[in-house]
Amino acid sequence: MDEARIRRAEPRDLDFFVELSNHADVEPFLSARRPREPETLLAEIERSLREPLHFGRFVIEADGRRAGIMGFQVENRRSRIASLGGLAVHPEFRGRRISDEAARQFQRHLIRDLGYHRLQLEIYAFNERAIAHAERVGFVREGVRRRAYRRHGEWVDGIMFGLVREDLDVPVSGIEVLRDHVVRFNDGVRSGQWSSMLEQFTEGARMAFEGAPVGPFQGREAIAAAYRDQPPDDEIELLDAEELDGELVIARYAWTAEPDVAAGELRLRRAGDEIAELVVTFDRGVTWS
Repeated sequence: MDEARIRRAEPRDLDFFVELSNHADVEPFLSARRPREPETLLAEIERSLREPLHFGRFVIEADGRRAGIMGFQVENRRSRIASLGGLAVHPEFRGRRISDEAARQFQRHLIRDLGYHRLQLEIYAFNERAIAHAERVGFVREGVRRRAYRRHGEWVDGIMFGLVREDLDVPVSGIEVLRDHVVRFNDGVRSGQWSSMLEQFTEGARMAFEGAPVGPFQGREAIAAAYRDQPPDDEIELLDAEELDGELVIARYAWTAEPDVAAGELRLRRAGDEIAELVVTFDRGVTWS
């Protein structure tokens, strides 16, 4: 048997999503709200490609064939929480623990590659197979929503599970450092206090702006003075991010005033879990007061 692998879904996978979501041995265990129609499933696949940090629909492959599906969506951007759901393995591949290996890969991808801190999911109490799977792959049972859902003509419990990055033995990634920086930056915009953001920079860090008539700034004190004298007035959202080597991360960002319009790039070079250099580019240029 080939090792299971996961990949982000593409429109060519639509027929498999439709088939599996409506399979008689799969549908009864999916959320009643889970889409099953081709149009809605295609819209989700396209959204996954458009918003890779915040929404995902994935295919599980084994033996060179599609074997299952799984997904996530952001639950809390500031705290970097993702909700998982829609895991389904085709009956032809059951009994081979393909879902276990796929789930472990998915955990590492969401935490290390996409920078999430917490993963959570909820399972119908009658789905004993899914509950056993969640426990095998490291999710911690955190509680019960009693008689929370109407399914198959009766009220059923929802079993809640969670996993945090400290549960996995993986090193901190550059994308995690960048997402932490964005949270601290946005907190500074709201509060006018920049000390938390500045703590992330090394003592000799460099910050530069391309497309704006300021900087560069060398050293944490110079960066602090720049934010004190010319504080930004809008928060940012990451659109996507890629770690090119062990130190450099490049991400597209948008201002929250225009969340669907790419404003430029953030190019972060780290030293461990600190920022050694941050270059901010502005695609359309800015005027600086």
